[in-house]
Amino acid sequence: MTRRQFLRNSAAVGIGLAAPSLLTTRSRAAESLVYIGYGGSTQDVINKVFIESFTKETGIEIISNPGADLAKLKAQVQTGNIEWDLVNLIGPQASAAGNDGLLEEIDYAVVHKNGPLERGQSKFFNTYYFSRGGIGFNPEKFPAGKHPTGWAEFWDIERFPGRRGLRSRPEDNLEMALIADGVAPRDVYPIDVDRAFASLDKIKRSVAHWIAETPQTVSLLQNNEVDFVFTYSSRIEAAQKQGSSVDFAYGPNFLTPGTHVIPKGTKKRDIAMQLMGHFLRPDLQAEFCNQTGSTPINPGAVPLMKAEVQANQPKFDDPEVMFVDVDWWAQNYVETSRRFLEWRLT
Repeated sequence: MTRRQFLRNSAAVGIGLAAPSLLTTRSRAAESLVYIGYGGSTQDVINKVFIESFTKETGIEIISNPGADLAKLKAQVQTGNIEWDLVNLIGPQASAAGNDGLLEEIDYAVVHKNGPLERGQSKFFNTYYFSRGGIGFNPEKFPAGKHPTGWAEFWDIERFPGRRGLRSRPEDNLEMALIADGVAPRDVYPIDVDRAFASLDKIKRSVAHWIAETPQTVSLLQNNEVDFVFTYSSRIEAAQKQGSSVDFAYGPNFLTPGTHVIPKGTKKRDIAMQLMGHFLRPDLQAEFCNQTGSTPINPGAVPLMKAEVQANQPKFDDPEVMFVDVDWWAQNYVETSRRFLEWRLT
């Protein structure tokens, strides 16, 4: 599919946020951009908070679709058929993509137009928030004392029997496997890969679903297809607001940078830089975190957040909180991903 076909088809099926007249002429198509995220409730908030305001302020129309995937991004860059302009990737994948030559270098003179940030910046990716990964469960089915609250308990299938749900990628899984095996969160890196896989062996038979799409981490729980699942606080909180009986075990969580990257070769590089910088505005970050419970990258957003959201934020100096090391993953992603896939399929 060509870029023009992709944009035309997206508009035809109602995907994106533009007015019905979007892309009716080539000139309008030239002032549009394709944004790719992970879908679900988080992307709904992204659309409402960041995308709509960007279009209102600049007049540039954004086609916002789910489906962020490192393999697809790589295929586009290698074939020169670039369909995406700005992509939301988790930190380890973004770092690996940068090392692999798949990304445009970021122009921080444009991205940091509202002032420089100290944390989460890179030559090829820009962090705009931290997601909080942990254990999701149904509190009606598993009240206090009946569900795992940490990774050692998640691994304890005798004390907490039930169907597990884990992501179908190595990142997060290797870290939680080591913590379950007794490694302190701040001592996880560099990852002892052999020890991590030995720990994963102990829980493999209880994994009912290897989850590729982020929204499924909650939908499988809602549909009673898993009992305990690795998911994200923002996804659980969104589902709670909609009346779902789901909960999140706050405490020994993972903080993973949610980043933006620009595929190498896109013709919309300059617009993508503008949109990337738009995501860093403190007022918009505060509203995004108010609605998702996520952790902002811009410290200027914190005093603008609701008091109850601020109170539930993770503490960066908490020894039980683990920061995902994107640099380690950049160096080890390809080999570890291959081994993880082989392990899953055997």
